[in-house]
Amino acid sequence: MASFSLQLLTSFLALSLGAAVPVDHMLETRDFTAEAGLTVTDNYNTLFRIQRQSGLSQALDARRRIRRNKVVLNELAEDPDDSEDANIFANGFRQNEYIVKVKIGGDEFSLVPDTGSSDTWVVADGFKCLAPFSGLEIPQEDCGLGTPFKGDFPNGKIDNINLNISYESGEYINGPMGFANITVANVTVPKQQFALVNVAAFQGDEVSSGILGLGLRGLTEAFKGNDPTKDTIADLVNYSPFVESMGTSKVADSILGFALSRDDKRSYISFGGVPPVKTGEYVTVPIQKGNFNEKTDYFFYEVAVDSISWNSSTISQEATNLPHMIVDSATTINLFPLNVATAINNAFTPAAKQQEGGLVWNVACDAVPPTLNIVIGGKTIRTSPGSMTINETASDGSVQCVSGIGAGQPNSYILGDTFMEEIIAVFDASHKKQMKFAQRLD
Repeated sequence: MASFSLQLLTSFLALSLGAAVPVDHMLETRDFTAEAGLTVTDNYNTLFRIQRQSGLSQALDARRRIRRNKVVLNELAEDPDDSEDANIFANGFRQNEYIVKVKIGGDEFSLVPDTGSSDTWVVADGFKCLAPFSGLEIPQEDCGLGTPFKGDFPNGKIDNINLNISYESGEYINGPMGFANITVANVTVPKQQFALVNVAAFQGDEVSSGILGLGLRGLTEAFKGNDPTKDTIADLVNYSPFVESMGTSKVADSILGFALSRDDKRSYISFGGVPPVKTGEYVTVPIQKGNFNEKTDYFFYEVAVDSISWNSSTISQEATNLPHMIVDSATTINLFPLNVATAINNAFTPAAKQQEGGLVWNVACDAVPPTLNIVIGGKTIRTSPGSMTINETASDGSVQCVSGIGAGQPNSYILGDTFMEEIIAVFDASHKKQMKFAQRLD
């Protein structure tokens, strides 16, 4: 893990929380999209936000976001006692997720668009719902998955291949793989490989039927064979995921655009270009390679972070020499190194309170968050103050709040929706392997 430093700034940042950002009217005549080598596309859909049911939170589970199979990392927990953090997030909150409508074959499903995983899967009709760790079969509704896929693979099944994803929270999904035409935002990828999950030890959101995997080839998790209990690293077979297939099938460039917002009418996902929203100047940075099991490849949309700075009426601090971070659309909060997260949460007024386990902070719903700036590629990206506090409904119906900043684990520090809201994030999975970011001005 890269080291990092935390230091006092010599002076307060010039812009205080809520201060107006000065407008350079010369910039209004510039086409920042074209300058960044991007095009505005009609291939975009509105995203809508939902709250998960009470129970273990997918969105806030840092452990769960490590999207590598047990047989790949070979370091995930085998039973509840091996992972003391596995149940930290069973706190009764309803967490937020973004959802997109996707057509698979001739039917439409609600899926979670996930840049932190690469496999697209939908729960199959008649699937087995299992309790994590014990493996006992439980009622299907306990898995909290949406409308199941009925029937067989529209464009044929792949013999002797299974999808096998395990999470350190103890959850896992398995199922056969095959092909279907998959359509989202007017883009149809023909004969895209995906999975019909027939075994799920999983806690869903009761709306989405699965995941639209938008990650890179190195993170795909197909294995030779039909028995997932026998899968090993030698059986791993990487394949072309959805975003890569957009380019190879020539239906759109292998580019994603996310314009997230707490306002559903302003949340978009685009394919092949960016949605029609007004932005400032873009910054472009390379996607960083990672290393798993002595293999170096592009696994995540991982970027270098120059610095993180935050200030309140009494505190002004900066962290530098930071580890790389994963830009992940399916994680609600940012997950920073522990002492950075602690310092930022202490800068709330009043200060946020650390939950048991130390990875998530509770905060007063009317707390004033610090101003948070993240510098990537030499450009400062301002975090929306409204994204720093997340309103949640507890199981007893009361409204509680958590901080938008949590603590991650080595190799899983994340820039989640807290970072991505009110900016444009562009994921270029083509040969360029780049990320682009710009502040929203609409």
